[in-house]
Amino acid sequence: MTVKLGIQNTQFKAKLADLKTITQLAMPQLEKEFLKNTPIATGNARANTSLRGNVIEADYPYAFVLDAGRGFRDGQMRGSEQAPDGMSEPTKEFAKKLIPQLVQKLASKR
Repeated sequence: MTVKLGIQNTQFKAKLADLKTITQLAMPQLEKEFLKNTPIATGNARANTSLRGNVIEADYPYAFVLDAGRGFRDGQMRGSEQAPDGMSEPTKEFAKKLIPQLVQKLASKR
C-alpha cells in the first residue's frame, strides 16, 4: 500500500486567484487613501505619486520627509503640518480595515 500527500492544484490556484482579486480591489483604494493623506501646497507631491502595479510610489525628492510626518529633526521642524503622521502610516491603518472587509466580501460570494 502507498501513502500519497500532495497539493490539490485547483484549490491552490483558486486561492491565488482570490489573492489577486483582493490585491486588484485594494490597491486603487489604498492609493486614494495615500493621496488623501498627501499634503497639498503646490500639488507636486500628489502629482508625482502613482500606483505602479502593486506599489504606491511617491517620486519626488522630499517624499521621505513628508512621509516621516511632522517632527523636530536636524535642529528644525520637518515634515508637513497637513500630514503629521505622514502618508504611509495612515494608509497602513486603512489597509488593516480594508483587507478583512474585502476577504469577507469575497468569501460571501462563494
